[in-house]
Amino acid sequence: MVNDGTGDITHGDYDVAIDNVEAGTYVFAADIQNSGTQTGINVMLFDSGWNPLFSSDKIGHVKTTFTLKKPDRVRIRAFQPGVTISNVIVERADTYAIAAGGG
Repeated sequence: MVNDGTGDITHGDYDVAIDNVEAGTYVFAADIQNSGTQTGINVMLFDSGWNPLFSSDKIGHVKTTFTLKKPDRVRIRAFQPGVTISNVIVERADTYAIAAGGG
């Protein structure tokens, strides 16, 4: 997903939503690039109530875990102009650990 700066962030033009995510702990991983001139937050994750689950100002590969207490929607946002998010993984932490050779 790319934030090219031509859309309206308040209307979700730079969001990708994953619906019907079950309650549980998840891994979010992605590659982040920023070709823009702004610094600060590059990627944010929100639940359906716009509560932040994760934010990062890092460039390169980012990875975190987050927990949903109930089934919900997860939104991933390229937060500022020039940000590209690729190779996105949102996977249950238990199956991610098995696939990655851990756990």
